[in-house]
Amino acid sequence: MAVAADDQVLEIGCGRGAAVSLVASRLTTGRIVAIDRAATMVRLATERNLNHINAGRAEIRCAGFEAADLPARRFTKIFAVNVSLFWLGDATQPIDRMRSLLAPGGQLYVFGERPTAAHATANLTATKLLLEARGFTTARSSAIRGQGQVLTCVSGTPIE
Repeated sequence: MAVAADDQVLEIGCGRGAAVSLVASRLTTGRIVAIDRAATMVRLATERNLNHINAGRAEIRCAGFEAADLPARRFTKIFAVNVSLFWLGDATQPIDRMRSLLAPGGQLYVFGERPTAAHATANLTATKLLLEARGFTTARSSAIRGQGQVLTCVSGTPIE
C-alpha cells in the first residue's frame, strides 16, 4: 500500500491488529482508524497497539462497517483483509460508502488469502469486476505465501 507518513488510513475488520501495527509504525502525522465488529478482536488489537494509540497514530473501535461513524472524504487509504462483505451478499452499498469515505485521489485495497491459485484467480476476478461496476479503476496482484496460500490484492481508485 506504500503507506506515507501523513496518510489517513481506515482498516475494515482489524482482527487482532497485526496490520494496524504495520501501518501505524509508518505514520508520523497520519493516523489509522481500525474497526471490527467483534469486541474480543478490538480488545486484542487495542492491547497489541497501545503504544500507537497513546501516540495518537491509531484508533481502534468496536463497530460494524455499516454503522461506524466515519467522516466523509477523509481517508487516503482504506483496506480490508479477508473481509466477507466483498464476497457474501450484495456489496453495492458498502462499496459506495467506502467511495464516499475516500479523500480525492484516495485508494481502496481489498486483500484476500486463498488456499489455491484457482481460488485466488476467481477472487481477483470477482473483486475487480465488483469495484469496476461501482466506478473504480483497478489493478490487481497476487503472491504465493507459505503452504501454497495465495495472497491477493485488488486496489481501486474512484473515477471522478
